[in-house]
Amino acid sequence: MADLFSMSHRTPTIEMTPRAAAPTTALSRTQVVDEIIEINPSATASFLAQFDDELLRKYLDHLHYTQGPRGSGSWDRPNDAPAIMVRRRVV
Repeated sequence: MADLFSMSHRTPTIEMTPRAAAPTTALSRTQVVDEIIEINPSATASFLAQFDDELLRKYLDHLHYTQGPRGSGSWDRPNDAPAIMVRRRVV
């Protein structure tokens, strides 16, 4: 399964201001996917279709947090998300 918490590195050409985030539980799956794509244009609807609703909502919450100023609050990492990820090459 792909890592949803990786963002493509790009330099914004305009200053981005965070918008008020609606509670993700009040949004439909389609609205959640649309909002994810609006914040992270490198994500596609077909890629996001492989994830369940709960994981998409967690990812959207994380994206909303990343839109704010650095150090302005805290994001609670889900218990099932490791803090450090290691990949090993299989030979």
